[in-house]
Parts: sequence; structure tokens; C-alpha cells
Amino acid sequence: MTQIILDIKSCKECPAFNTTNHYSTDGWDRMEDWVCKDADNRKIQGAVEWHEESKIQIPEWCPKRLIK
Repeated sequence: MTQIILDIKSCKECPAFNTTNHYSTDGWDRMEDWVCKDADNRKIQGAVEWHEESKIQIPEWCPKRLIK
């Protein structure tokens, strides 16, 4: 088996990243929930807007996180 290690700064860069709940009652809003496919679609952060993306850290429970 081959092991590949990725250095990422955001969950958006991970292959296990996915988004859900793309809908809003206001047509101008663009919010989405960030989920991790490798953690049974566990929610990383809810109702994320574009200007908040850089503030969201990789969670401690991330299944791909390596402990140093």
C-alpha cells in the first residue's frame, strides 16, 4: 500500500472535503456546510460564507491528521 501525505492549510484542499446545504431563503446568500467524507460526513463547520473560509482551521478530530 502506498501512503501519500498532503500538506494543506484548509479542509477545502483535502480530497475528503465536501459541501452540503447550498440553499438559502435569500438569493444573495451563499452559505454551505463543510463536511468530511472520511469521518462519516461529520460537520466541520456550518453555514460557511466566502469571507469566513480562511478562518476555519482543520479540526482536531480529522482522521487524516498526523500527530507530531
